[in-house]
Amino acid sequence: MMTKRVSKAVQRFFRRDDGSVAVLTAVTVIPAMAAIGGAIEFSRLNSVRVAAQAAADTAVLAAASKANLSQTERQAIAAGAVNAIFGARAAALRLQIVETDVSAGLYEVKITGDAPTVLQKLIGMERLSFSVTSRATTSGVSAAKPLELALALDNTGSMSANMGDLKAAAKAMVDAVMGAGGGAARVSVVPYVAVVNPGLTDAASVANYIDTTAVSPFNGQWYRDYQVTQGAGCVPNWGGSGGGSGGGAGSGGTGDARDILDILAPIRRMAQELFGVTSAHAADVTPNTVAPLTLQSWTSPATGITYRIPVGFYALDANYPNNGACDWFKQPAIVSQYELFKRTRDQNNNPTRWKGCVEVRVSKTEQTWLNANRGWSYPASTDYDVTDTPPSTADSLSLFVPYFWPDEPDFSPFNTTIAVPPGPYSSATQGFHNNYLMDTNGQIQASWGWTPVAAIDYGAGSWLMKYDGATKAAIIQETPDAAGYTYGPNAGCPDPVLRLTNNTSTVKSKIDGLSYWQSGGTIISEGLMWAWRTLSPRAPYADGAAYGTPGVEKVIVLMTDGVNELIDNGNNAAALTTKNVSDYSAYGYLGDTRLWNANAVTNYAAFNTLMDNRLLAACRNAKAAGVKIYTVTFNHAGYLTSAQQAAAQTLLGQCASQTNYAYTATDAASLTAVFTAIGASASGSGLRLVK
Repeated sequence: MMTKRVSKAVQRFFRRDDGSVAVLTAVTVIPAMAAIGGAIEFSRLNSVRVAAQAAADTAVLAAASKANLSQTERQAIAAGAVNAIFGARAAALRLQIVETDVSAGLYEVKITGDAPTVLQKLIGMERLSFSVTSRATTSGVSAAKPLELALALDNTGSMSANMGDLKAAAKAMVDAVMGAGGGAARVSVVPYVAVVNPGLTDAASVANYIDTTAVSPFNGQWYRDYQVTQGAGCVPNWGGSGGGSGGGAGSGGTGDARDILDILAPIRRMAQELFGVTSAHAADVTPNTVAPLTLQSWTSPATGITYRIPVGFYALDANYPNNGACDWFKQPAIVSQYELFKRTRDQNNNPTRWKGCVEVRVSKTEQTWLNANRGWSYPASTDYDVTDTPPSTADSLSLFVPYFWPDEPDFSPFNTTIAVPPGPYSSATQGFHNNYLMDTNGQIQASWGWTPVAAIDYGAGSWLMKYDGATKAAIIQETPDAAGYTYGPNAGCPDPVLRLTNNTSTVKSKIDGLSYWQSGGTIISEGLMWAWRTLSPRAPYADGAAYGTPGVEKVIVLMTDGVNELIDNGNNAAALTTKNVSDYSAYGYLGDTRLWNANAVTNYAAFNTLMDNRLLAACRNAKAAGVKIYTVTFNHAGYLTSAQQAAAQTLLGQCASQTNYAYTATDAASLTAVFTAIGASASGSGLRLVK
């Protein structure tokens, strides 16, 4: 609009009758306007030229990394890299990309184009041309300058139609970084979804790095202290003096009232550490749920009624606050998710085994909440979730909690009166995503004096005694079916991490074997964190060179096709009818204590925000340790909306080590070009820019 007004003003000057004034004005104004416009246009053109130079640098490295290909093929690689960086702007700038083999081992990429002007149009200059050139020479990765590279690859269900494209692109990168150098380049592969499988299932790793005895505060939180049922014949009076139901937003407990066992939990933890009880030697800490059960009698001081309770479980009398004036059967205050696996039988009556996935370690925010609400006394000085702090049995918060997706209720989240038997998820029955055990089996006996549990019960997802070591599951499936779904306690747990190796065939074979995994969601920070841990000199892997070792380059390539998200369980995002409203993830359920209470996350949008913030914190910490980060957003077939695409590019741009390390690809060709370009750039010790 301003340009049109200026143009009309100039025309009015030329139409004036007193020509001398018009001519004089034109003589003085037009050169001034041209000078001002020229300065502005130069600034705009310079920013385009800088971006083009960075693109040319990336493109020539990508092309030169493929010295074994023909010039035509390298031309395609160079053009793909530039177009991936500029996107739609490439056409607007009328970019021309030319790759040239100058001489043996010397490669050149030249980019020419022209940018439309704004102010200079007044004097007839519609576009301004620019040209940049970059050259690179190959020298090979050397033992003096080794490379450690981690590929964090999004394997979520949205990649189902593009896994072949991802594999081809990732292998192109492997060729770029491992094709030469005599084994000086080592690569790790980290598949991630809403959880990561670090592969720490060997006996030594379990004993030293895995929380098998529930010393971490969120281990077993979904089951701990849950009020299962009231005394026989008692109807809870939630409006009376004992009003208010137990549990709150979390899975158990008694609302805001602190149970004595919660208060004693830190003492239990310190005792375990003091007496050296490790996971390798300790007996089960989870009270027995496998027949034969040892029962004990308990007489309520409020009602005088005597009940039977399995050893390790306990009861609260009718005078206890928030109990509805009934006696209540409660689950234990200590539950180890690791121990529940051997109590879960598959459809062939075999015990299940922990596959290796782990939950996110505890943040400072969560520690602060636990101190204030659960009677713990954590320092709250370390964000274990976004640092490579090594796991140690001497530090309970540093251990990794085994992932265990609970069996879900035998009803529909759309309507809690509709029974849905265990089995594969079906949109027709509208049940939960991971219902693999019959809820009525292995439960509290009527002869114990308690109200029998119903076939359909709101809290069935938190029942502990159904893991009885005898009831066969309706379905346990740990590799994706034709639709990408898995079932059982390991549901949604992807392929294990491949640790750093210099064996090219091992890396490419790992990539070829990757699958996509439905359910759960996408937690990008966990992909980033486990990629970092594979490069770290610290446990649990300790495979990387020491930070600051001269010549060593540590690089993460973080790829995703989406945004941080948590999938709604049973595809019922509209109704918060159950605490397990979401799928299970490395943070548990949306409605459980960790997210709902400790992080104040009560909807999916808030979860996305929390995950974005944790990703940025993880990226900052990794970069501060000397790790270089490249990011790739894969918007295949318009998978992301324009708003999501913009948000993803901003987020991953902030995560990347520098602006031109954040890439976007839209199809198989550009994805391969981007990965190849990153591989060439990352292995800078083998390729170097000379112009």
